[in-house]
Amino acid sequence: MSVTAEQLAHVCTLLQRTGPAENPLPALRAALPGMVFTRCDASDMDGETPATRAGDYDLYLVDNSDHCWRITTDPQHAGGVVIAAHR
Repeated sequence: MSVTAEQLAHVCTLLQRTGPAENPLPALRAALPGMVFTRCDASDMDGETPATRAGDYDLYLVDNSDHCWRITTDPQHAGGVVIAAHR
């Protein structure tokens, strides 16, 4: 699976519409079925480089093709997105 530039742009648009107290995952999962999303605090991603930023969130691409997920910079190997909230 891969994450396209259009999908990532759509994720960013949806996140920018999400209020700080809202959980963005249900809207993202409904809008992009089949794509994996998870969220965490920005401090959980220390040492990693985000693929992009949307509002109060950093977005990291995840290669979930194996048993253990890993952060990737290659959208062709990404099957999901980690959303790290800045609070």
